[in-house]
Amino acid sequence: MSAPSAITHLRNYASAGTIIALAGLVTFPLLTRSLSVAEYGIVGLIMSSLTFFIAIGKLGIQHSVIRFFSQVKNSTIEFSLGQMNSTVASLFFILASITAFAWLIVGYTILPSIIDDPHATKLVTIAAVLIFVRLLGSGVTNFLRAQQRSGIVAMVTLIMRCIYVGLIVLAVLLTDISPFFVIVSMFVAELVGVSYAARKYWPSFQFSVADVSTPLAKAMLLYGMPLMLLESFGLILRLSDRYLIGALLDDNALGMYSASYNFTAHLDVILLVALAQAVKPMYMEMWESSGSEKTQEFLSRGFHLFLVIGIPFVAVFSLVGPHLLNFLASPKYAPGAVIIPFVAISFLVEGSVHFLAAGLYIQKNTKVLMIWSLIASILNVLLNLVMIPKFGIVGAAGVTIVSYVVFTLGVSRHAFKYVSLDINWRMPTIVALVSIVVYFLGYQVSYGNDVASFIAKGLISTIALFMMVYCIDNPVRESVSLMKSRQALKQS
Repeated sequence: MSAPSAITHLRNYASAGTIIALAGLVTFPLLTRSLSVAEYGIVGLIMSSLTFFIAIGKLGIQHSVIRFFSQVKNSTIEFSLGQMNSTVASLFFILASITAFAWLIVGYTILPSIIDDPHATKLVTIAAVLIFVRLLGSGVTNFLRAQQRSGIVAMVTLIMRCIYVGLIVLAVLLTDISPFFVIVSMFVAELVGVSYAARKYWPSFQFSVADVSTPLAKAMLLYGMPLMLLESFGLILRLSDRYLIGALLDDNALGMYSASYNFTAHLDVILLVALAQAVKPMYMEMWESSGSEKTQEFLSRGFHLFLVIGIPFVAVFSLVGPHLLNFLASPKYAPGAVIIPFVAISFLVEGSVHFLAAGLYIQKNTKVLMIWSLIASILNVLLNLVMIPKFGIVGAAGVTIVSYVVFTLGVSRHAFKYVSLDINWRMPTIVALVSIVVYFLGYQVSYGNDVASFIAKGLISTIALFMMVYCIDNPVRESVSLMKSRQALKQS
């Protein structure tokens, strides 16, 4: 990223993501070892269902906040900040109430028939409150993101994760963990984090019933609803294979697949969440304030850095991930580690959309994103029906890559009509080839136990790949020099 502010924001989000991922590595073995396989499955099913409900419940308004805030700030739209605050607050309160109520209806009627747990009703109830708080919190945190207050947003996520981890660790030391306690811990952490975010945004908050604007609400819904469907179809891409594995294979295959997938999702927290939080508000603001040329330069340089750093990162993660999974989750989950490279690559492909599809977000043509996500979701389900019986969990993981490639190519073709990126594929290709060689060379070597292999392979591959990138890629060297300069200025 060429702008110093881009480095700062990405550093803030990525640092928080790294800490959150490490915290997740603490809770992962605690949950897999303390809960039974069935209980771990219950927690996973509840959280997957919650994620889906929340994605639908927000109706994409969280994306609208980012887009419309930059226009309000630069006076390129007729609405005021007070109108936006009041309208968004009203929308999120209504949506949170409706979504929580819908969850209760579905939870009380359907979930008990799926979950064999005597506390199913209590799980549904506390999850409904969690939904309500999380939806309200989404409005606050996205206003903070739109203001590019990345340090506060990062702190909010850190507070939530630390409280959650602390409660889980405390439970392990003092009592037994149950699915109900896990969900309650998430609710407590969410409540504290949202309260902190609200306190930080409160000086900027303006609310008046008279400022609630129906035209603004309609405009934000028209922009956001296709993105809600995009997020929902994205969840189908990420979750439908689990239901199909459970139906076409068995519970053991589902457990191994879920554990490896959840473990690899830490890569998403470190790499993709940071990008999504940092990049979108910046190019929205840049488009409104500096024009198309600067925005194109920013996105082109950012996408290049994403590839030449992200590819080695995925290679190292794929190499050491199986050893860490085996150590943390216990050997009973080891057979599922074969999907880690496939899932990691799918996250890399998904991350590229944050750059390649920027034109669609800028021009508010979100319907294209919705259409291609629908196409990719249908393709995902159809291919899984064919590949899972033949290739098992590897087939499901491979289908995920194919689905995301189709989605990325489809949206990029349309997005480049508005904002085309200047992409030089030579350097990313070289980095990819060297990363593949390092991965396969490291895969053949064993250093004894999993801990030794994790440390040795991690150090050797990381040093080799990232020194290679630093030596051959000018944008990387420039970015490192810029960060050093900024650090030196701070110290002086």
